[in-house]
Amino acid sequence: MDVACLFVPDFLVALARRDNPRLKGRPVVIGGSPEEHSQVRACSAEAAEAGVTVGMTLRRALALCPGAVFLPVQDGQASAESGRIGGLLENYSPVIEVIAPGHVHFEVRGLARMTGISEEAYLQDLHEAIRMTTHLPVQLAAAETVFAAHAAAVSIAGIGAPVLVEEGQARAFLAKLPVEVLPVAPQVHQRLRLLGLERLGQVAALKFSALQAQFGHDGARAWELASGNDDSTIIPKREEVRVSEEMELPAPAALAEPLVVGTRALLQRALNRREARGHSLRRLDWRLGLENGEQVSRRFVFREPTNDPGRMLFVVRNKIERLELASAAVTVGITLSGLCSEYGHQANLWQTGPRRRKELHEAIEQLNTRVGEPQVYRIVEVQPWSRIPERQLALVAFDP
Repeated sequence: MDVACLFVPDFLVALARRDNPRLKGRPVVIGGSPEEHSQVRACSAEAAEAGVTVGMTLRRALALCPGAVFLPVQDGQASAESGRIGGLLENYSPVIEVIAPGHVHFEVRGLARMTGISEEAYLQDLHEAIRMTTHLPVQLAAAETVFAAHAAAVSIAGIGAPVLVEEGQARAFLAKLPVEVLPVAPQVHQRLRLLGLERLGQVAALKFSALQAQFGHDGARAWELASGNDDSTIIPKREEVRVSEEMELPAPAALAEPLVVGTRALLQRALNRREARGHSLRRLDWRLGLENGEQVSRRFVFREPTNDPGRMLFVVRNKIERLELASAAVTVGITLSGLCSEYGHQANLWQTGPRRRKELHEAIEQLNTRVGEPQVYRIVEVQPWSRIPERQLALVAFDP
């Protein structure tokens, strides 16, 4: 085995059920309250059976599944738990790629031999260690290629035991899997099924040229993967600079103004940190700790990177003022990330105004007089309907 894949199905739902066992077996929708103008971020299998899908509005989800439990998105918790899983895997593998929260690819080539145990035993020990540490329904699989390990983890592996795809058996193993494991658009999955192609073995049995002619690049990629040909590699994620600040409020607060004041102070402290000084940032994760033990979090992505605390607070303030809390807040925290350079903006060469335009016209007139022929031109439309680009526009001497 060369590559392993760790996968936690419905990661956000799994976190919610781990922290609240009473949610087990109940339909769960994550995205916020149904009254909010937001979308479903994740849902349990029970909610999916009622017709709830990721991306639909929360109000529509409520209409389809009125008995569902609606929970806010805990991005901060999900990010922290994902980082925790990555940290655990660093003890077992030198190369790790986090695909998404609860979905990790990592190299295991030669590690079992180094520890002196079989590959099956190594995989079982790793699975048990992660499962017992995180208390999440971890699915684990290993194979020669990234796609084979991924496909096995998301479709075959169960909580009880990991799956090992033996060397040279990738194509035979993949043949029985559904086409939905292919990393292509859902529309391609649907079209494959309409053509009677339900398993990867059926896809691999077709001619490469036929599938490519029907689906283009997606078809070519699907045929290669279904045939067990995968040259993709694990690309470790670069360490992202994250600046976090947190504070306890002087007194529990349920009104917006103390939260705004606290957020402003945290932004100023964070932007004065050495890691953030002189840089712009793209994302802000804002969180509150409530008296009842719950945590409220929101993520803000700025249209343009900025290091101006006033601009950041302007974006956040509106959400804070509209927030409805179950109980008073006792802590407020922020995390700034997405560090990058500030965008540049094109400025005017000259200041606008009648005086400047007159000076420009006089300069052009003097230039034309000195040379004896026009030197400055402007672009005008001549035949915009023409299919020949050269006939659409023309240069005409600029006449002040």
